[in-house]
Amino acid sequence: MKYIFNFKLLFIAALLVFVSCDSKDDDTSFLNDRQSVAYFVPGNSGTLQVSPDTPSSSYEVIVGVSEAKPFARTFTYTVDPSSTAVEGVDFTLSSSMEVPANSIVGSITVTAPYSASTLAGKSLKLNLTSVEDSKLGNRLQFNLNIIRFCPLEADFTGEYMIDFVSGGVPAAGNAPALGTGIVVDVFVGDTPTERRFNVKCYPSFGFGNPPVDFSFGLICGTVLANGVLEPSGVGCGGSISFGPAINPSTYDNNDDSSFGLTFVEDIEAQCPGSTGEQETVYSFTKQ
Repeated sequence: MKYIFNFKLLFIAALLVFVSCDSKDDDTSFLNDRQSVAYFVPGNSGTLQVSPDTPSSSYEVIVGVSEAKPFARTFTYTVDPSSTAVEGVDFTLSSSMEVPANSIVGSITVTAPYSASTLAGKSLKLNLTSVEDSKLGNRLQFNLNIIRFCPLEADFTGEYMIDFVSGGVPAAGNAPALGTGIVVDVFVGDTPTERRFNVKCYPSFGFGNPPVDFSFGLICGTVLANGVLEPSGVGCGGSISFGPAINPSTYDNNDDSSFGLTFVEDIEAQCPGSTGEQETVYSFTKQ
């Protein structure tokens, strides 16, 4: 009986090994035959910051597929005609045009020269048109913003005294839009060159509007006003808004002891006598 029992155990073990190997072969075959889904990963947008420290900068746009296969798969893409960046001038493209074997990603390298970059930035839109042995998913256009970037050598953060210098909309009686002679805390925003400070708009009017964050960028020697991130709370039939200046202030990249901020006040021209082009100038002095 002992030998019969051992024989049964060996037979069951051999059967399990056979089934396990056969199941593995079936799984592999199933994955090889299954169609994968292709799209841009991890998202559908990005930013290529071009620095003066290098002649050119690069960005890897990633093409992804949902399943790895034991063979390489080619892909194709086009430059969307709505792109504002021009190939051969603002950027160049290079790619192997394939997702390698046993991989789930391929790439498109975008290289941009500093000489052609701008402070406002230019957009490059790439359309994914086909991927071998894959169906196309949802993220089929990648929007890359190519923008000039200059690292800051000074902090440009901390307590600053802000003083009204000139400007203002006529309807406001030239009342300082952000007050004057007050100390604000300047802090880093969402990017390394964005700065923000919290301030009450038109405080001399005595309205109960809450303080809001004012945003500006320190971009390659130019102070670019982004305006307030929430409605100002004061307006002529609406909330007075602020925007980039026609003649923006400048700054010294190595010295954050003082700088200017110029912005257009009432950019939507809601107030009587306003053209939406009145520039307001402030000075910032570090405390």
